[in-house]
Amino acid sequence: MAMSILRFSVSIADLDFHNIIGRLEYRWYPRWFGYSSGYSMIHTAWLGYNFEDVGTLKVGIVRVPFGPTAYGVSTSWFFDQHFYVGLADDMDLGVRWNGNYGKLNLDAAYYLQSEFQTDGSSLNSSRYAYDVVKRKVEDDEHGYDEQHQFNLRAIYAVENIADVGVSLQYGLLKATNVGDDESGSHYALSAHMKNSYANFTLFSQFSYYAHNIADETPWGTGDTILMGAYDYASPVASNGMIPAISLRYNGIDTSSISWLDSVTPYVEWSSIIKTVEEYNPSTLVTIGASWTLYGALYVYSDFALSDGNPFVGNDGAGDLAANEETDEKKQNWRLNLNFGYYF
Repeated sequence: MAMSILRFSVSIADLDFHNIIGRLEYRWYPRWFGYSSGYSMIHTAWLGYNFEDVGTLKVGIVRVPFGPTAYGVSTSWFFDQHFYVGLADDMDLGVRWNGNYGKLNLDAAYYLQSEFQTDGSSLNSSRYAYDVVKRKVEDDEHGYDEQHQFNLRAIYAVENIADVGVSLQYGLLKATNVGDDESGSHYALSAHMKNSYANFTLFSQFSYYAHNIADETPWGTGDTILMGAYDYASPVASNGMIPAISLRYNGIDTSSISWLDSVTPYVEWSSIIKTVEEYNPSTLVTIGASWTLYGALYVYSDFALSDGNPFVGNDGAGDLAANEETDEKKQNWRLNLNFGYYF
């Protein structure tokens, strides 16, 4: 079990001048946050142009279109398991176009590479969202870098029923000191849906992802691949399926409480089911609520239960790769409170 209160600094600048738009966001995780050293990363940095009826074009470090919303199915601070394999709220360097045509919403994007490494003690895992990365062992660097990634997403609003969508992703992987095979590729396919009834909103998603890499790697096997974020790299199952579901309620009346603007409770479940028979699933369940106070204070209160998520629990919590059964491994939980003030 574990309990945490997240503290970090965020610098945000927005641009909206005639049809020219832009956004810059940078995050600091200082030394006193509980790590051996502080680190920071670029979250978002893009410029764009709104062509009105034609669509919107953004260039720079911009969010990858994948899943039913910008954050996948999730409403919670933890996100769902898509985030931990780089398939939700992921920022990469490239160009993205979005267009709305009646009931149809379309996204198309090309990414030259993942976002830049900024300030941290890792080789290139000082980043906000999970990407395929390299790491250094003694004086030797090994692993992969994401390159030349293409994304397509289509969401169609079926009146009074659901927003139904599909997401597709394909990209190349450039290897560094990984056996004889110096290249690879990755792809992901996803079907997703948003259903609304009364004050309830249900998000559902089913995805398959695959990284095609060398069978033998410096970390032991091609069945896992190094992915990194928050200044730390670790193995993740190379191939897997991810079912995910999230239910939230927007109908709580807070008009009689002067300091409380809104409260939205939610419950979420997701699991990474690996294609390797010996690998165990990595599951995450989150129950919580988001709160808005005084018009500018945003609070997440989450209770997360997991067997195989790196941010829930401590030793024996399992992982996103083999997630082996051991005498020490057990279901772990984390109570998390996150405070954010925006002005």
